[in-house]
Amino acid sequence: MEKNVYDELAEMIDKEDAVGMPPTPSFLKVLSLQFTPEEAALALQTHLSGGTLDELAGRTGIGKAKLKNMLMTMADKGTIVYDPAEEDPVYKVAGMVAGGLTETGMWGGIRFPFTRELGIAIYTMLREHAELSLAKLGFGYTPVWAAQVALPKDALPTEDLSEAIKGAGHWSVSACPCRLARSLVKPSDPCKHMLHTCVHTGALSRWAVKHGMARELTYDETLRLLRECNEDGLVHTINIYGQICNCCRDCCAIFHSFKLGAPTFAPSPFMAQTDQEKCTECGTCEERCPVGAIHLDGHAVVDSSICIGCGVCIPACKQEAMKLTRRPVDQQTAAMSREDSGR
Repeated sequence: MEKNVYDELAEMIDKEDAVGMPPTPSFLKVLSLQFTPEEAALALQTHLSGGTLDELAGRTGIGKAKLKNMLMTMADKGTIVYDPAEEDPVYKVAGMVAGGLTETGMWGGIRFPFTRELGIAIYTMLREHAELSLAKLGFGYTPVWAAQVALPKDALPTEDLSEAIKGAGHWSVSACPCRLARSLVKPSDPCKHMLHTCVHTGALSRWAVKHGMARELTYDETLRLLRECNEDGLVHTINIYGQICNCCRDCCAIFHSFKLGAPTFAPSPFMAQTDQEKCTECGTCEERCPVGAIHLDGHAVVDSSICIGCGVCIPACKQEAMKLTRRPVDQQTAAMSREDSGR
């Protein structure tokens, strides 16, 4: 069967993206909704590496005025990314990783006539991406950040998410595509967690706000949102290419690959620890732990080999019996090796 432009675009993204994505029916559906045939043809000439306006005009033969309009229309739909702060930016096709096609089409909510259909396709594509690509990486590809409220006193600035994003200069928030997509597929059983939890910083944030996909925040508002996410039981993850996810075990693709038994997480440098004298064995921490690292046996017992050091258990403990402590050096080294292998 002769390949069409969407088959070719799927192959290009799978080849050029750091993680890739097989050309499943759901992926091809997403591409056909996100790109017109003309836009798909332009994307094939732009590539994930991209080019400046002059470079793309020379490469495609399209006049710069028309080309700029096409690129801006595609950016509105989340398929072309660039830094609006640059005078002569490089325009790139969105791939699958950190600000990719599993996310950008849903960040702004229901904005286009095709968005609902897109969300339904993304719901399936998220799971296929987790199963067919992410779960096969063989290492912990998702860095976990400990919640600021739970950080121990010896935490370094590089281990503090609030410090890591402080100098970004731009911050914003969007709807979580995993939860929004689920609400479209299962309207009677939506995720119970907060919806607007995808945090962006720096260039990604500037782009997302400019093109209607995100609401701009101040730095202090961003920190407040992160605290609310922690209180809601969400795990701070990634902070790659300006994207911070706040994941739940109910519907997020990252947790989907974890449930398949894949080594999904690169744990934070910390782990939960119980003060046995304070613990009343209420079970709240066991219930909230997103990876099942806590069980009750006279008190809350933490399995450090499973704990990802997120700090989700901390704000729910009324007895203040849970805290994060620094993980043993050998466990930190193992986690770092898994994270480095994915760079």
